[in-house]
Amino acid sequence: MKITKRFTPRQLRPRQHGVVMMVALVILVVMTLAGIALMRSMDTTNLIAGNMAFKQAATHSADSGVEQAIAWLEANNAGAFLDNNAAASGYTASSANNAALPLGEAFWTQMSASGVCNLPMVGGVCSAAPAVNAAGNRVSYMIQRLCASAGNRNGAGCSIVTGTIVATGNNEGAGEEQLTGASSAVYYRITVRVVGPRNSVSYVQAIVSL
Repeated sequence: MKITKRFTPRQLRPRQHGVVMMVALVILVVMTLAGIALMRSMDTTNLIAGNMAFKQAATHSADSGVEQAIAWLEANNAGAFLDNNAAASGYTASSANNAALPLGEAFWTQMSASGVCNLPMVGGVCSAAPAVNAAGNRVSYMIQRLCASAGNRNGAGCSIVTGTIVATGNNEGAGEEQLTGASSAVYYRITVRVVGPRNSVSYVQAIVSL
């Protein structure tokens, strides 16, 4: 007698319960991690863009500080006024050896002991403390005459340029045109310090001659 074993539909069903759910959970975890990584990347990009914007704003504010310092020099260039220190205006009639000076904050700390001008200036007078400008920055500057000591600008130890100033052009008949006669100008170093948002600090230096 032959016995045939029959399988019900329930017995023939493959044993794959829960596999799809596990795969879905793994994919969900991967997508979540990818989303977090993308968000962090965007945050970093925004932070870099913000820092670049602050840096650009600080540069513009520093330029205004340089212009204010030049305007002060031009306004006080008559007579022997610039032969002496003017600490309240951030001006020193002498400077230390450039090669021996540190950079950045150490330079500012060392040289600002002789006087700093905080902006804005009111009636040609520096503020007691730097005020926040429209760009959110605080600007200060100091000026050093590039001379070994205070006194006569034509004395020994001053960085002075002498000679005839000429201009050249492509204009036919113009060639070289003499602008002034024999000239004598002294060099001044302007250092501007800008304190901006997020405790950012920027320094700009310029050398001018008058």
